[in-house]
Amino acid sequence: MDYYKILKINRLLKNERLKILGFSFLYLLRRRHLNIFLDPVLNCNFRCVMCYFSDPDFKPDKDKFKIEDIDFIANNFFNYAIRVQIGCAAEPTLFPHNEKIIQEAKKHHVPYVSLTTNASVLNYEKIKQYFTAGLDEIIISMHGCSKEIYESMMPRAKIEHLHQVLSDISELKKTYPSVRLRLNFTINPDNVDDLKNIKSYLDNYNIDILQIRPIRRLGNTAYRDFNIKKIQPKYSQIIEWIEQECLNKGIITLITKELPDEKLYRNKIDIANYTYFYLSPKQIKELPKNKFSYYKHSRKNGIYKRIFEDIFTKKDDIYQSDVSFGNYDVKI
Repeated sequence: MDYYKILKINRLLKNERLKILGFSFLYLLRRRHLNIFLDPVLNCNFRCVMCYFSDPDFKPDKDKFKIEDIDFIANNFFNYAIRVQIGCAAEPTLFPHNEKIIQEAKKHHVPYVSLTTNASVLNYEKIKQYFTAGLDEIIISMHGCSKEIYESMMPRAKIEHLHQVLSDISELKKTYPSVRLRLNFTINPDNVDDLKNIKSYLDNYNIDILQIRPIRRLGNTAYRDFNIKKIQPKYSQIIEWIEQECLNKGIITLITKELPDEKLYRNKIDIANYTYFYLSPKQIKELPKNKFSYYKHSRKNGIYKRIFEDIFTKKDDIYQSDVSFGNYDVKI
């Protein structure tokens, strides 16, 4: 199963009601339909300026998954997962048992397992352990290409270590050729010019996917300039060139072409309301462990009523959103 082909089909199919109808059949037949996002810890060793961890008043949660939590998640959710994403709102490599998550996902035949990281604590042996466990994709967050911009956007980061990790991954991919390497780059008015330097990364490392997305407000962050509409002309020129470079190299791109206003909007009727499933130590505490069933849990929360309303009765209003949404084009 090629996860990025599924993403592309999802972007091409515009009718959300039709997608939800398709989901309902998968749900009733108990086939795979979930995108499961896991934060095994709720902490980070960086204070990236665009992230809420840069808020001086932010106090990270010290909770983390227990081994028995991994077993509970695997036994109750992984059989319904198309993809398991480790790392969503925090740094997952601070958790010592990611290999077990990957192994459990593969034991339950999850088609696609990925891990998002700032790469700061990775080394050759740790990357190899993830790959050996069955990881399908490693996603590196970087918000600058030059040393000056990268380290200013991601305080505590060292670009020399980033290059070493990318080199290690590229070398290990010779032994594990099915594992994909993806770079995630978040654009703002102060790093857009530095995006031109991405070419050296595309030339020197074995990159499979590149995502470029706009900044969005994530709490009381150190970074304050959210007026990205002003950089649209410059940005459009840069991404046109990058898309062509990636096309020539066979690199998949996920690029937001039209930069949004500071406020983000989305439709109320959205397939992501059914397929996106987030779990952290906080959510795990709230789930009843005795005789738990994902299907009983979802029915208790009125899934049939929501499906019916979304397909047949609900008006597809647009509302202001404080959550992420996939407003990018997928080029394969």
